[in-house]
Amino acid sequence: MFRLPFIPAVACVLLFTAYNVSHSQTQWALDTVMTVGTNPTGIAITSDGNKLVVTNNMNPGEVVVISTTDYALSRIDISSIENYPTGVAISPNDSTALVTTTHKVAFIDLTNNSVKGQFTAPCAGTTLYGIAVTPDDRTAVFPDLSSTCTGQGLRLIEAAGVTSGSSFIPVSTSGELYGIALSPDTTYAIVTTNTLGSPKMVNIRTSEVQSIAGISGSYGVAMFHNKNEVLLFDGDSVDHVSLESKSVIKKIASLSHNTAFQNIAISQDDKYAFVVGAFEKLVVSLAGDSVIQTFTAGGTNVAATPDGSRFYVTDTYNGTVRAYKMTTQTGVRTSESLRPKGYRLLQNYPNPFNPTTTIEFSLADRSYVQVEIYDALGRAVRNLFSGEKPEGTYRFEWDGKSDSGSPLSSGVYFYRLKTGKFADVKRMLFLK
Repeated sequence: MFRLPFIPAVACVLLFTAYNVSHSQTQWALDTVMTVGTNPTGIAITSDGNKLVVTNNMNPGEVVVISTTDYALSRIDISSIENYPTGVAISPNDSTALVTTTHKVAFIDLTNNSVKGQFTAPCAGTTLYGIAVTPDDRTAVFPDLSSTCTGQGLRLIEAAGVTSGSSFIPVSTSGELYGIALSPDTTYAIVTTNTLGSPKMVNIRTSEVQSIAGISGSYGVAMFHNKNEVLLFDGDSVDHVSLESKSVIKKIASLSHNTAFQNIAISQDDKYAFVVGAFEKLVVSLAGDSVIQTFTAGGTNVAATPDGSRFYVTDTYNGTVRAYKMTTQTGVRTSESLRPKGYRLLQNYPNPFNPTTTIEFSLADRSYVQVEIYDALGRAVRNLFSGEKPEGTYRFEWDGKSDSGSPLSSGVYFYRLKTGKFADVKRMLFLK
């Protein structure tokens, strides 16, 4: 888990959930939406897939345990330890959830859903983000942004929480340490450093720190379970990285909406990756490093069952966890790959804009056309055009100040093109 970049609340509300079916690959569909509380941020799943643990980043601090069989919720108040829980990891034996707050780690007993202990960081000013537990259940590792006694680095504690001691590995970087994942042999911790520095590969046995080449910064990170490779975000792309060469093997995908990815989960067999962005979710086939499904709706964090048959996404901005399940063996393509020849919706320009921007699209033949503007809550702002148009390229100039019926607030908006053969949605940003 990791600390999120700040994104205005209006930007991350779900707008559309869309997937397009084609060919013979697996697909997933929305199963249910659970309202869990204020600012659900971190999420982790037990190794048997039967329980989810979600942190509500709020005051008073709250952890929610969810049964995946009936979606029953159990709420645990951790305010006696500290508020604003963020990161969460579950011990491999499924008995304990370890939850980071601003200065502490809370230990949650998952056999009876109760608080059973805590670890307090030794430095004043400490900020704790993501957390991971070694496969032998002995050690928990997390980024520690201590400011008064050690500087930032990785802190190692006993995962069972029986003893209060810890060790510390300094990690020098121009960015703040955020996400963390452990290699299968528990030799390395991969830690991300937001947008100001390259991700680091830290040998937790020798304390050696190395940089991963070719990536300028990242938030989300996920380790393969059966080999020393990792998925990292680099701006709008997902990078498949080798720990042997400490370099990018392949850039897998790019977001169609220009915003950073948030987090990643990988199935236990390393077959699928579930990738969450602020405006989109992607399902990636790791056999071919290719996107096989796109959901045009975003989220905050993600966890997946070991077999990849279900994945779960938190959304900080609407207080929900959305559950997706594997449904049929009909596969998917992204909306771009399904676009009929001669139909296209281009990115508006300028973007960001104030007061005007131009929206351009092309038609391959005469078609009914609807062009609409929506805000981030999915509310219609303006219908630019409804009616028939012959084959050709068209441009609409939209004045966001005077042509919307009411003054716009700064923030994210969407424009949608719908025809008889093609539909697409793109994002734009209005700045006062």
